[in-house]
Amino acid sequence: MDIISLEELNRLYWLGRYTERVYTTIREYLLGRDHMIEEPDFYIIYCQNFTIPNCYGSAQDFLVNYVFDRKNPDSIISNLNYAYDNAILLRHILGTETLSYMELAVNGLERAKKKPAVMVELHKILDFILAFWARIDDDIDSEQIRSVIKDGRYLERLNLYLRLRKAKDDMVKPFHMLVAKLRKGYLTYDKEMLESLAMNVTGDEIDYLAAIRANESLIKEQYKCIV
Repeated sequence: MDIISLEELNRLYWLGRYTERVYTTIREYLLGRDHMIEEPDFYIIYCQNFTIPNCYGSAQDFLVNYVFDRKNPDSIISNLNYAYDNAILLRHILGTETLSYMELAVNGLERAKKKPAVMVELHKILDFILAFWARIDDDIDSEQIRSVIKDGRYLERLNLYLRLRKAKDDMVKPFHMLVAKLRKGYLTYDKEMLESLAMNVTGDEIDYLAAIRANESLIKEQYKCIV
């Protein structure tokens, strides 16, 4: 395996983050749809939890445009496209067959807007992302590549779970998975921030704001966001 450049490491890390972001937000969106049947203003709470701008005029506006608005950088389709853009530039690392699952997800989400059963179509997107991750584990021999993608995945999952104020039991597993991957040493991280995060996630009581700050500061700044 050739040496991985800093730019490629960066793109692998953000590929992990964006795919996890899409996966988790779709799952939370599907749960939110059920809440909005009885609480039409639930989308306001959803936006607050994810700390994204509430640019929606109604629940119906949210239900459609949060998923499909390409002009909204926080929409599901935008984040899926960010993931795909990184994956395209990593084709030589990922391989064509692995990349094909991202293509299926992108094409599936494009078609979903025209389908009557949007929820069914979104579940298919979740399946494509799971298949994409599985092919990475099966097809890529480099532990470095697999680990960096998972660094991004588990850091993003923890970030979203903290913002959603999920219970401690939900966060312990992604935290330990993140620590295991970081200790492989493929990304530079702040050990003090990791200790702070550990105290919050595994301690008796979670200080969510402190944990979010530690999580956001964990990975060194050279791994800047690439879209």
